[in-house]
Amino acid sequence: MRRTLALLALAALGLGLLVLVRAPARVPRPDRVHGARVLRVRRAAVRAIELSVRDRRLGARRTPGGWDVDGRPASAGLAAALDDLVASLAALRAVDAFRPRDRATYGLEPGRGTIVVTTRTRVVRLVLGHMNAAGSAVYARRSGDPRVFQLGAGLLGTLDGVFYRRDVSRRGGDPVPP
Repeated sequence: MRRTLALLALAALGLGLLVLVRAPARVPRPDRVHGARVLRVRRAAVRAIELSVRDRRLGARRTPGGWDVDGRPASAGLAAALDDLVASLAALRAVDAFRPRDRATYGLEPGRGTIVVTTRTRVVRLVLGHMNAAGSAVYARRSGDPRVFQLGAGLLGTLDGVFYRRDVSRRGGDPVPP
């Protein structure tokens, strides 16, 4: 009889714990990503972007009517490419982050390119360096941060897409919206 009472007490404790303890919350897919947030900006907060990669330069400002690029309204294709870039930069997470002694080894002094993102409250500058040995990531450094980040090489493809769209619209292949 004692064993039965002990077993019933143990079962009651187990049922009580099942009722009291909550299951772990399911984390949405975008939040499962690990790695340091590189720019720490919200997509809607971006007011302007300045790009300088190798010998190509571009300055874009967000206006109530869309984007102005280098002082002219952006074509529909270029505006879409800029929106994609802003979304990528807002969600950008590092593959790895470390604190090297010599940044020149990673191509960060002076750097092979820069991305400057302006919000209403701050300006964030990201210096781009060399690709890693595998060609899968680019080294980068955020202004005011001692760390060097490895960022997925897809970022460079997104930048190339913006420059491509700008060049197409300059040649008249992508009409300027009314």
